[in-house]
Amino acid sequence: MASTSEEAVARKSVRVQVSVELAFSIFVEQMETWWPPEHHIGKQGFQCIVVEPRVGGRWYERDAEGNECNWGSVLAWEPPQRVTFGWHLQSDWKFDPDPARASEVEIRFTSRGPSITQVDLAHSKLERHGEGYEKLLVALEGPEAWARILADFARVADGKAAV
Repeated sequence: MASTSEEAVARKSVRVQVSVELAFSIFVEQMETWWPPEHHIGKQGFQCIVVEPRVGGRWYERDAEGNECNWGSVLAWEPPQRVTFGWHLQSDWKFDPDPARASEVEIRFTSRGPSITQVDLAHSKLERHGEGYEKLLVALEGPEAWARILADFARVADGKAAV
């Protein structure tokens, strides 16, 4: 288990069979098509997930009735190579608006050919969540967290290549 903040990083990667531009677009503009539907924080499931395309933008879910639940903020916006989110969800999955208590999720998109993109995710600065962040790291490294989320993203992205 992690003992220092240097080690408190969940890293996952996936390759998709689409261009870097399309991979980035699917990731930030079509998140509700691949994000696991049970991974919501609102009282109801989400209808859409919004990433406002700019530094300082919001990252949030919206249900069918228009209710919104914030997940975080956009810290870096460099299409189509990189996006970084401030992850404001605490270990109890409640939103905390304090940026000092937000970890960071950086996603890099690297072209490996005209129709192949390497997607690398690093969820870092988990120690900002305070006591018990090690348990959060273990959860994020588990099969139902980033590994599943990126696998679901890859299925949707690869499906776009077949069209």
